[in-house]
Amino acid sequence: MHPVVSLRTLAIALATSSVVGLAQEVEVVPEVESPARRLADLVSTEQGTGDWLGGRTWLADRGISIDLSLVVDYSRQLRGGIRYSDAFRHLLSFGAAIETEPLFGWEGGTLFIGFQTLNGRNGSEFLTGDLQGIGNIDADGLTQLSELWYEQRALDEKLRIKLGKVDANSEFAYVENGLEFINSSPGCSPTILGFPTYPDPATSVNVFLYPNESLYLGVGIYDGATQHGGYGRTGNRGPSTFLGEPSDLFLIGEAGIKWTVGTLPGRLGIGAWRHTGDFDRFDGGSESGTSGFYAVLDQRLWAENPGDEEDTQGIGLFAQYGYADKDVSEVEHHLSLGATWTGAIATRDEDVIGAMVSYVRVSDEAGAGFVDSSETAIELFYKVQLAPWLSVKPDLQYIINPGATGERDAVVGTIRIEAIF
Repeated sequence: MHPVVSLRTLAIALATSSVVGLAQEVEVVPEVESPARRLADLVSTEQGTGDWLGGRTWLADRGISIDLSLVVDYSRQLRGGIRYSDAFRHLLSFGAAIETEPLFGWEGGTLFIGFQTLNGRNGSEFLTGDLQGIGNIDADGLTQLSELWYEQRALDEKLRIKLGKVDANSEFAYVENGLEFINSSPGCSPTILGFPTYPDPATSVNVFLYPNESLYLGVGIYDGATQHGGYGRTGNRGPSTFLGEPSDLFLIGEAGIKWTVGTLPGRLGIGAWRHTGDFDRFDGGSESGTSGFYAVLDQRLWAENPGDEEDTQGIGLFAQYGYADKDVSEVEHHLSLGATWTGAIATRDEDVIGAMVSYVRVSDEAGAGFVDSSETAIELFYKVQLAPWLSVKPDLQYIINPGATGERDAVVGTIRIEAIF
């Protein structure tokens, strides 16, 4: 072998082995994630706890979804007031949904379990004394199995049956464009007596029919014990009072129509309800059962990107009306109107601004304790979406004639923090 060739070959071999060795050495050095990168990942994730090292995706592939959410409200009385100047409360909710098809091959089935715990002062009870509820998480302190139900869809999605402990407002009398408001009235009308919704979902049977994409019809039979004072708390009990004493049943039905104007969807729902329990009349007598009706309207008024169905930017409107028997219900009429605008600021596509007014007319028969004939709540808010899983919502409410009891008009400011883990 020529010595020059041998030396050249040896040099190339040494250089090659050095490069390969260096490359291998570089590969085993772990990449250090910068604080900026960790912050960017946290801001972009859908849930605050991420994917659990792939665990959340593994569960989702098997039809299992788990959510943990926290709502924190701090309210301060800026004008008026009855007992305290501020109120702090927080609601922690856990939910797990299991689809039967991926796990068992059973098409169209879903099993859901929900848990809630709430602590803090009730804003209406301690701050304003209003009839409608300045905070939709306000309640007496609770820790409960809030929902436990099974749902089955059949006949090519034209039939849906849900059995178990259910929040009735998730099925009836809801307004989609009212969900962002903190006041309770946009959630459901205060005229619906004994409505088994938060904080007291109840054992029930629900059946919905969808003849076509535009029409729906639903009926529900619920435990009516929520109307029976403290003993009637259905949120922290099972089906023991369903189909029996106390307070019998809460029955509800709703028919609705959906439409699209151009690319803008809308919905009108009209419902009626009846509670079969015994009610005290304002004239001193009693009444076996009472009933009422309601109407709800949702309409998208404008969409920033009408060709993109997943883009939520735009303006949505809602309207409600509710009526109850003036002989047994403190609130005889309820009327509300509101709107939300998602992405009102060009650089803040996920932020939401909202305004609404909600009016209740007090029964003329209610008599003692009521000085005014009505109460009106006006609400303004701006929701700042800091991350997909985290938001902060400054909220201002002006309550005219709170409680219709002659108290001075109240102004309440609230900061709400919402987080999904």
